[in-house]
Amino acid sequence: MPNLDKYKGIIFDLDGTLVNSMVAHAKAWEMTCTKFNIPYDKEWLNQLGGMPSRKVTLEIIKRYDLSIDALQVTKDKIANFEAIKHKGDVIPEIYAILQQQHRYKKIGIGTGAQAKHAKSILDTTDILSMIDILVTSDDVQNHKPNPDTFLKVAQQLKLAPADCIVFEDTLIGQQAATAAGIDCYMVEGGVVTAFIPA
Repeated sequence: MPNLDKYKGIIFDLDGTLVNSMVAHAKAWEMTCTKFNIPYDKEWLNQLGGMPSRKVTLEIIKRYDLSIDALQVTKDKIANFEAIKHKGDVIPEIYAILQQQHRYKKIGIGTGAQAKHAKSILDTTDILSMIDILVTSDDVQNHKPNPDTFLKVAQQLKLAPADCIVFEDTLIGQQAATAAGIDCYMVEGGVVTAFIPA
């Protein structure tokens, strides 16, 4: 269990950090890639976790030099994701940190998901009852790896970035935390693996 004594606030990423919903996202992308004859590279797509779907679509088009309608691809992926009934379970070790700390510290979630998708994932858990602030891709202009998501959470928690710690599972998320001047714990395979100081 990481030592969190020095922090007044904890900011969690959602997909892949608190809830293992990356599996549902991967399945949705796989279906979309098949439909549009796009190469499906699961490892590469996982590295883009934290970006909104429309931005991932643009990365796919750029990578494979495709001339397809980005909006159609994005809509298809979102529809596939929404159709998946069970979006994932809580990740036990990180969820335990939330359960232990929410009485003592201010808690926020900073996610690259759209608000309606974040809420549909959170509604299957009791996480919402333990957090103070939820910032989604709908709430900021510049998404991860830009610092805006985490800075907005800290601001809404009324805390300085230096008084917060981020839990993240992607490089993009870690870059966003570092850019925001916030220490970061990396989560891989459901466990905390590394500490990245701001």
